[in-house]
Amino acid sequence: MHNYPNFLNLFTTFTYVPVMFAYIIPNIRNGTIPKEQTELSKMPFLVMGALDSLAGIMQVFAATYLPGPMVILLVQAAIPVNMVLCKYMLNATYNGYQYGGALIVAAGIATVLVPTMTGGGDVLWSLVMMLSTIPMTLSSVYKEIALGDTELDPMYLNGWIAIFQLAFGILLCVPGSMVSEPPVSIPDLPDNIYDGLKCFVGINSQTCEDGDDDCTTDNCYPQAPMFVCIYLVFNQLYNLLILLLIKFGSSNLLWLALTLMVPLGNVAFTLPFVPEHSALKFTDIIVVDLVFIALQQI
Repeated sequence: MHNYPNFLNLFTTFTYVPVMFAYIIPNIRNGTIPKEQTELSKMPFLVMGALDSLAGIMQVFAATYLPGPMVILLVQAAIPVNMVLCKYMLNATYNGYQYGGALIVAAGIATVLVPTMTGGGDVLWSLVMMLSTIPMTLSSVYKEIALGDTELDPMYLNGWIAIFQLAFGILLCVPGSMVSEPPVSIPDLPDNIYDGLKCFVGINSQTCEDGDDDCTTDNCYPQAPMFVCIYLVFNQLYNLLILLLIKFGSSNLLWLALTLMVPLGNVAFTLPFVPEHSALKFTDIIVVDLVFIALQQI
């Protein structure tokens, strides 16, 4: 769905609302979610939704235009970013081994970016992916602060975050349309989102003429319905587990655990049925080694 990152961002967030509230509403009625939780201020949920929305749209756009293995590796920038935020927001302290581990992660990311800087990739979207880790880790640290020892049902939290994230996502569609490749004008944005919906059900809308290098022809069926639905299922499970990790562990533990995505993701993108699959490059193997060394240090 190369032509429809705005639709992907909105649709992914929207699916959380009915799924979460299908759980939330009956559990409020039967008392499983107590009244004390429903009376909590919604302001923290708004802040979390705003941060998650900003990180989400940056990552959807970057993931649309970057190869999958690079996306997974660049997200590891969250580890040093999160350590800095925890130090100043949670008064976390680190030893020399932990600082060394963060530096090794940074070295691994720099290794990935060398081919990009020399013409082997897209510098802009690589930077966008790394910058997205700032609101992403801010959100996780804020969740840790806001949740604390508060008893809060993770599904209830996810549902309200999704509502605010969707609202901010709609606002971010306008700047998002301007930076897509090719850009989508604001009057054409509703049609682009509708074409994205059609692509999701396997209907092509975008066709390109020969010689038009700025255009990408739709190839929606059968990949779009299959892979987007698989993504939605795993994404909801993934985000629920993230909240549980933050609630019962910490923000630092979360980002350390997510380093497992590096080897698993690189292996996954070597499988022939995965879109844009490719063999492991020498720099990828170096980075996987660096990330695991860093994990041992941290």
